[in-house]
Amino acid sequence: MRPIKLTVSAFGPYAGKTEFDFDKLGTGGLYLITGDTGAGKTTIFDAITYALYGDPSGNNREVSMFRSKYASDETPTFVKLIFAYKGKNYTIKRNPEYERAAQRGSGLTKQTAAVELILPDGKPITKTREVDKEINNIIGINRDQFCQIAMIAQGDFLKLLIAPTKDRIEIFRHIFKTKLYSDLQNKLKQEASSLDNNCLQIRQSITQYIAGINCDESSLHCVQVSKATNNELPIDECISLLEKLLAEDS
Repeated sequence: MRPIKLTVSAFGPYAGKTEFDFDKLGTGGLYLITGDTGAGKTTIFDAITYALYGDPSGNNREVSMFRSKYASDETPTFVKLIFAYKGKNYTIKRNPEYERAAQRGSGLTKQTAAVELILPDGKPITKTREVDKEINNIIGINRDQFCQIAMIAQGDFLKLLIAPTKDRIEIFRHIFKTKLYSDLQNKLKQEASSLDNNCLQIRQSITQYIAGINCDESSLHCVQVSKATNNELPIDECISLLEKLLAEDS
């Protein structure tokens, strides 16, 4: 996912409408956001993450905190993100629930939360659950994984490096779409385990039968019977031995 343009309005410390044109920074897809403390760096992270997933980039902030306390009652609060994925452009616009100026009369009224995702073919999706599902399908990772690998705040990169192996495997599996191979590997392991159990049961049955054979020391099969009894004979030779012994008895 490469951000193309981010627009925020009455969001965090940004009282008015502010645009961030990432296209001017090139198409490399790797950006370093720097600035003084309180300059609004984290707000940019929050705006992108909120546009995509409906939540901030950090766990110590709430969506209800996004409405700028510096904005006038008439200024709408929203985030709009245009981004590219696999050569196709998507546009998503989202706003939290907040108090705004009433269109009729005086006072304030509640603006309900809303979201709209415009697909590359121009089709709009406006239901929150459908948008969230579509974003996860497009990008292939959830909000927590996105914050770990796509938008890394100061000090958070270390969390990815020291994350348990299981967590890192899950993250990279989503990124590189390797779940199909993981599922195949698990299925083959299950089938191999099942075959091993069947083989063990067959061997135990054969050993049980052989253990009950009284074989004269002068018999040509005495040595093989002894090996079979001690599990020293391959399964196919054990079966062959049983067939010979049964044939002689009959």
